[in-house]
Amino acid sequence: MKKSLLFMVLLLTLSFIFAIGCEQPEEAGDVVTDQMGREVTIKGVPERIISLSPSNTEVSFGLGLDERIIGVTEYCNYPPEAQEKGIVGGFASPSIEKIVELEPDLVLASTIHDEEVPRLEEMGIAVLVVESSRVEELFESMTLVAKVTGVEEAGAALINSMQERIDAVQDKVADIEPENRVQVFYEVYSDPLMSAGKGAFINEIISLAGGENIFADVEDNYPQISAEEVADRQPDIILFPDYHGTSATVLDEMSGRPGWESVPAVENENIHAISDDIFARPGPRIVEAIEEAAALFYPDIFAE
Repeated sequence: MKKSLLFMVLLLTLSFIFAIGCEQPEEAGDVVTDQMGREVTIKGVPERIISLSPSNTEVSFGLGLDERIIGVTEYCNYPPEAQEKGIVGGFASPSIEKIVELEPDLVLASTIHDEEVPRLEEMGIAVLVVESSRVEELFESMTLVAKVTGVEEAGAALINSMQERIDAVQDKVADIEPENRVQVFYEVYSDPLMSAGKGAFINEIISLAGGENIFADVEDNYPQISAEEVADRQPDIILFPDYHGTSATVLDEMSGRPGWESVPAVENENIHAISDDIFARPGPRIVEAIEEAAALFYPDIFAE
């Protein structure tokens, strides 16, 4: 009798434990909030990562995630090692099929991928939307990616190094009075003529380098402007992405624009081609852009 009772108690106990186990959900994982305000569940430490934007690729490599990156877009050209990874399509048109084939456990997307994100999530793939329009947001995105990939110390070290280099530039330009700061025109595109406005990443680069963006008062990130407006604002220096052509060709073109013959930057041939990738991508190389811009703005100060 005692054995039967003991057996029944044991059986009921095991059944209860089994029932509780069945009712438990799958491992929940860590829930993080990405830069679009979405809550994303990350299960474990991602070992197979796909980046859908050049900036996120540069951030990932900067954090030392080289071996974990299995896929990038055809526009992810830096560092050179990125081009050795699997290609999942273009920045604006990644292939869902190619992404799925690579079996990632994390995809780093941008706001441009509003159609791809829900489709990938429906397939059980974790997607983190990471995009920055300011240096502060860039540091936040780097901290987030470092956290979910388990490389927080590397992330903190990289951010500290970048901040130190930015601070070094800021220290050198700190004593320049506002009225003596270089007036900068950044030509995003020539036809139609476009520049960088208040919310553009390049506007902050110019500011951190000690310059004054002549279109910083315009709300649009990349406003279409007229040649006359540029002439009226009298920039001391002009920067343009190197995909526009050679400096000599651009200088000839700019000299022929209405009123530009009296623009200080044109008169003094203070027109410079810069790397579009370095200046336009929110990534670790942004400090190079700030340092390069500062050296162009104030060669006497940064020649020391």
